[in-house]
Amino acid sequence: MKVARTFAAVLCIIATVFIPAYAQSQEATTMVTGEKGDGYSDAAAARQPLVCAHRGRSGVFPENTMPAFEGAVELGVDLIELDVHRTADGEIVCIHDGSVNRTTDGEGKVSEMTLEQIQALDAGTWKGAEHAGTRIPTLREVLLQIAPQMVIHIEIKQRGIAEQVVKLVHETGTLRRVAFISFSTDDLRTVKAAEPAASCGLITGGPKEKSLEGERALIGEALDCGANFITCNHGSATASLVRECHLVGLLFLAWTIDTPERLQRAFDFGVDGVVSNFPERAMEMLGR
Repeated sequence: MKVARTFAAVLCIIATVFIPAYAQSQEATTMVTGEKGDGYSDAAAARQPLVCAHRGRSGVFPENTMPAFEGAVELGVDLIELDVHRTADGEIVCIHDGSVNRTTDGEGKVSEMTLEQIQALDAGTWKGAEHAGTRIPTLREVLLQIAPQMVIHIEIKQRGIAEQVVKLVHETGTLRRVAFISFSTDDLRTVKAAEPAASCGLITGGPKEKSLEGERALIGEALDCGANFITCNHGSATASLVRECHLVGLLFLAWTIDTPERLQRAFDFGVDGVVSNFPERAMEMLGR
């Protein structure tokens, strides 16, 4: 019964999240209606994988910032991925690391800094002088500005904030424009408990054992926590793993792939999507 319910949920997610994202990539200037039929025939016929901009168009712009997200929208990718943490005063912000050290001109843990302190930092100069003054955005800002234009995968990086992230998505009316992803099965269970209709993806480095049994164990783990798809390190992707996912109704994305050789390898395996810091390379290879 659990597999049946999961498969039914996947069909719903394909219709309302992934397929609208594909339709958007075909006509980037047209708002996606989200109706079940949008882009479905084209997607099935073309069998092209979706292209996800990792932390936005992070190969060109500072990661997890509005310029990176806007750059992905302008490029016309299918969806973006971003990371979230919570500040000391309870705000959800877009940043990958638990500290601001690597991607800003400041120092300190995100969880020990207020939103005002974090947004006073320069989150762009590390990427290049032309990006000076770029700040760390809140998830609320991104949902309101970007989600109407593009589907967003929200990676929950900090434990204990999943329920708040779901609440924020509800407050902004963007449930059907996002998917929640995490390495933590507990976080995904929390998301599903708070919103059973949420689209969820289990992030993984790959099966613990390189065997069919190992692949099926990973898939079982994803199904048990209510995941609708798996997003896997590209080095662990295989045609067998992709097929096993498809057999039980799970979609399969591969991360993070930046070279033509590795992108082609993922395409050959039949993945449903690729995650890249340079999504323009994947789009060019796909003729888009």
